[in-house]
Amino acid sequence: MILFGKKLTKNYGLEVALFHHLRQFSDGLTFLNVIVNWDRYLSDHTPRFTCHIVALNYTLIEINIYYLFHNNERHD
Repeated sequence: MILFGKKLTKNYGLEVALFHHLRQFSDGLTFLNVIVNWDRYLSDHTPRFTCHIVALNYTLIEINIYYLFHNNERHD
């Protein structure tokens, strides 16, 4: 697995994960799962952008760009 994280601005962070083995084939098989989401609802760690692609029980890529703080810690 390859992990990368970085603070983009004072309020936003980036996390990237590549080639992460999720589970054994004997536990089940995820053929293909694609999630692309832009969440603008103001809550903990939002707004947030997420892209997660899974094929044959491996995360190929997962990208998260998110607000660093909790809802009660707004720093805008």
